[in-house]
Amino acid sequence: MSPRRRDTITPDLFKDFTPPSVVERFSPERVRAVRASARIKRAVAEAIKDSKHGRDAIAHLMSEQLGEKVTVALLDQYTSTANEAHNIPAHRLVALFSVTGDVRLINALLADTDVIAIAAKYEPLIRREMAKEALDLLQREIGAADAEWKAGR
Repeated sequence: MSPRRRDTITPDLFKDFTPPSVVERFSPERVRAVRASARIKRAVAEAIKDSKHGRDAIAHLMSEQLGEKVTVALLDQYTSTANEAHNIPAHRLVALFSVTGDVRLINALLADTDVIAIAAKYEPLIRREMAKEALDLLQREIGAADAEWKAGR
């Protein structure tokens, strides 16, 4: 049997296809920092910059959501890498995420862990894959038990 020849006439429809990323993250050069606190400050700055809302609106929306005053000056402190003593508290980071909708903020926070934040719509797919792995393990266990049973006769 001769080897198959490659079709050079039909264009490759997937040649330039890159599947979309499931995990949204800032590009590393945008949030590169030696320390986690500086990385988060950069992530906060990038999320604010990329937001459809201006700083005034973000501060106002965060204030409404939290029931506490968040000012533009406070946002400026949260984004200033020169001001290492003033980091954004977790509840305000979550409020900023809620206002901007930018999940990259949460993934920047989680960057040094083995956990990621993904859209809730993917949870059923993850559960399905975990169930398939468990089922595969059970099927291997059943096969091993069957083989042992047959060998013991």
